[in-house]
Amino acid sequence: MLEDSDSDDLPEIDEDEDQPELRQIYTIDEMMERGLTIYFSDARIRKAKMTTNIRRFVGFYGSSPTVCCHIWEDLQTKLTPEAQIPDNKLNLKYFLMAMNFLKCYPTEIAREGPWNISEKVGREWVWYYINNIQALKAKKITWPDDNFGNDKWAISVDGTHCWIQEPKHVEWSQDKAYFSHKYNKAGFNYEIGISLSQPRVVWMSGPHPAGMNDIKVFKDCGLKAKLKDAGKMAIGDQGYVGHPEVVSTFNSHDLKKVKKFKTRALTRHETFNNLTKRFSILSGRFRHPKGRFEPCFEAICVICQYQMENGSELFDVLVEAIFAEDNANAQNFTI
Repeated sequence: MLEDSDSDDLPEIDEDEDQPELRQIYTIDEMMERGLTIYFSDARIRKAKMTTNIRRFVGFYGSSPTVCCHIWEDLQTKLTPEAQIPDNKLNLKYFLMAMNFLKCYPTEIAREGPWNISEKVGREWVWYYINNIQALKAKKITWPDDNFGNDKWAISVDGTHCWIQEPKHVEWSQDKAYFSHKYNKAGFNYEIGISLSQPRVVWMSGPHPAGMNDIKVFKDCGLKAKLKDAGKMAIGDQGYVGHPEVVSTFNSHDLKKVKKFKTRALTRHETFNNLTKRFSILSGRFRHPKGRFEPCFEAICVICQYQMENGSELFDVLVEAIFAEDNANAQNFTI
């Protein structure tokens, strides 16, 4: 496995079909066609219904053609200099190949055939595009400028574990610092904060060894201090008990409607975690070196943020109908 290389050392785009693209925006139909022709004949694509072709596209790339169009467009803009791809490295095939890698996590040999690309060239360009998608976090995953306005409860917080290869230990066959109680294997723990008022990831911290539990990550890696400075609170599960000034957990004295609010907030957070685990690179064992994990995880969080902005929104925590029964019961009790 090659180590990370400087982008200037990337293999040349020298095949006729892989020449750099003119800077352009693709339509949804064009994006879908380019993605599907890697795996299906034109006849099979034309024969299928639109819904079938969209399902096929999502199955190979993890997102709809609409989401891929938005990401591709943003990789060409100057709004996020860290992510902007120069003209001579802009290639839609390699972008889709990176999306496919995150979704399906193929081996290099398995990728070589359908993509008609050598192992080395495929490897270098996949990591180049993943790193640039990750860099879009500077635009997509940010703490809001208005500091959540007047809302006291600002975010939900939770750690998510991912299975990794057992790291080498100088003395033992296993390193207990990386032991994940969720997998009973080595893993990483990533701390995620999601806005309660919008379907938006606003905080990421990691990767941390899975043996570093959620509350230690929260205390030692910046989020507790950030909430305290902002005068805001998070909603967390029982793993965050003991810091009531910044994290609200389940409490037997909570009103019924407050309990519902907290339950919905944490269920909503778990919905986002499930979105990330739809990508095979996170749902199974991560087989690449540890240094490769961060760009993959954060690129997927960026992709999921685009999904939430384009039809896959998380459900609303505050729904009046849910609390109407409590209000009615309270009025009846008063009477």
